Amino acid sequence: MNSLELAGYLDALLDIAEIKDSANAVNGLQVQNKGDIKKIGLAVDACLSTIVMAKDAGCQMMFVHHGLFWGGNQPLRGKHFEKIAMLIENDIALYSAHLPLDMHPALGNNRALADLIGLQGLEPFGVYSGQKIGLKGSLPALPASELKQRLEERLGARVLLAGDREVRSVGLVTGGAGDILRQAVEEGLDCYITGEGGNHNFHEAEEGNCALLLAGHYATETGGVKSVGKHLQERFGTEFVFLDYPTGM
Repeated sequence: MNSLELAGYLDALLDIAEIKDSANAVNGLQVQNKGDIKKIGLAVDACLSTIVMAKDAGCQMMFVHHGLFWGGNQPLRGKHFEKIAMLIENDIALYSAHLPLDMHPALGNNRALADLIGLQGLEPFGVYSGQKIGLKGSLPALPASELKQRLEERLGARVLLAGDREVRSVGLVTGGAGDILRQAVEEGLDCYITGEGGNHNFHEAEEGNCALLLAGHYATETGGVKSVGKHLQERFGTEFVFLDYPTGM
């Protein structure tokens, strides 16, 4: 199948048309190619380094969470030109899914993180742009410090903890969603997990009696692209490779 056919399948799978997102996210096929898709490179970020990795791995397409056009209209020059030129010169298509990938009930970043920590009784949580983009659920009672250790071991990333306490109920939104902490506090959840936050979130967690775990923007958003890659392999036999380029943030 070619990039247009695969993009059409992904658009329907991820409900691209219906999910609200930043206009600059440009969800869907961002760069087309000419040939058939036999190998897909999966990455959190469409940066120059992951594009080089995709080229070296012999990929005909990249599937990413953070695409190329966050700055809106911009001239094709400098590194922006270099990235797009490398894709075109090497006949590599690029497909990006931001909030649609976060939110997917089976393949999304939030579902992958919830499964990673064994969260049960999942329900939608965390309103952003009028829609719930995260999940909440329950765990057998454990200290937040123990949940922190579990995340570090399973994500392979450093995790920051504020407001240590016993945890039974957890809300999570992957990526940079520190300010959704206040919704976790309002709902009386014991813990909130996200990728990154601000200095003020530390005090909100302590004063709101809600443990806050910051597990890294990158680390919390590797699960979705991997899940989609496995799905495409099972559905179409398409080979995939995870292009791991961690930022540590």
